[in-house]
Amino acid sequence: MTTFAPHHIALSVGDLDRSKAFYGYFGFRPVAEWSKSDKSLTISHLRQDDGFVLELFHYADDGARPRPAFTVGNNLPEIGVKHVGFTVPDLAATRAEIIEAGIGEVTEIARGRTLVDYFFVIDPDGMYVEVVHDARDLDPERPLLLTDAPR
Repeated sequence: MTTFAPHHIALSVGDLDRSKAFYGYFGFRPVAEWSKSDKSLTISHLRQDDGFVLELFHYADDGARPRPAFTVGNNLPEIGVKHVGFTVPDLAATRAEIIEAGIGEVTEIARGRTLVDYFFVIDPDGMYVEVVHDARDLDPERPLLLTDAPR
């Protein structure tokens, strides 16, 4: 059976340089870029050391568009991709580092319904990037089944 591993996620961005700097904080470095001859579209690949790629699409006319109005939860009931998440060993220390670096607005640390601790940092286009610490001992042979029912 084929084994699948994460390769990339694609985002459309309004300001390519600002987005490269923002995602550079998360360890993404430019490795490839393609531009249409009239500069109406640029596609930039940024990669982390583990090989995971962030593919940024920048259409020249995107810079003139208003910033989308995303919120925490990011319209979760609607079908579609909502955010990208990165795991860290120390959530509080990472949150403090991000605040000190001033790379974007940061939410408070919270515990999710699936028992993962997290916070969000907002990228230059208003998209939410989740930073998590997952201390659960998960086993596919014994899935963790949770509910909102009182105990």
